[in-house]
Amino acid sequence: MKRASYHNHTVFSDGADTPADFMRQAVAQGIEILGFSDHYYREGPGAQTAPEWALQPRLDERYFENIAEVAAHAPIEIRVGLEFDWLDGSAAWYEAPAKDPRLDYAIGSVHFVGKQSIDTDRAFWGSLSPEEVNETHRRYWLAVRDMAESRLFDIAGHIDLCKKFAFYPSEDLTPIIRDALDAVKAADMVVELNTSGWAKDCRECYPSDAILRACFHREIPVTVSADAHRAAFVCANFSRAYDHLARAGYREIARFRGRERFFESLEP
Repeated sequence: MKRASYHNHTVFSDGADTPADFMRQAVAQGIEILGFSDHYYREGPGAQTAPEWALQPRLDERYFENIAEVAAHAPIEIRVGLEFDWLDGSAAWYEAPAKDPRLDYAIGSVHFVGKQSIDTDRAFWGSLSPEEVNETHRRYWLAVRDMAESRLFDIAGHIDLCKKFAFYPSEDLTPIIRDALDAVKAADMVVELNTSGWAKDCRECYPSDAILRACFHREIPVTVSADAHRAAFVCANFSRAYDHLARAGYREIARFRGRERFFESLEP
């Protein structure tokens, strides 16, 4: 099996290293397929600015050009993607960039509930009452469902990110989570096993064991990502992730090229 890493953030968004830095580290760590997926965030159609942690509109073309330059001299396969930050109503202005023919894949991720970022500040969660924690989780999963129903994206990024700071709902949200996973299945999306969660407060990869089993039951394909923001972490905990998937019942892993999906065995 070729080792592939698709979810990586460079200096074009909130990463610390350049695409060339990532390529060199990928080669050194035995990655054979390297993809880039910097944050794409736009608050509305025609937006001319983005937050500092996202790809700036003025750099859209340079992003593609720079990755093409790296690919031209890379001894490994290079893929280009974007991680789209889902916002309420954003399908209307994300459709065109999500279908850009230069993309090999598009990741759809929920980082916001309304205008509130849910993964940047632990203090936000600490300020909530138990009822507000429940409501935030509920709205998060409704946003995941809406993101999937847009049918714009290939991969559902860190699908249960709302657990990052280990603030969990006190009510059973199984029906809402089930609806979100059904939407992912209906949209023929892939769920990533995102290893970065093992280093967060939740001490658990995304998704949880229960959600991963629910994905397997629905025959939702999977891929593995490190969500690396530094080149050194381009394949962090990948061996652990492969073992984790195998224990859940998975025997193959999704790959992407030119918006087409194919599969490889999880076996070495």
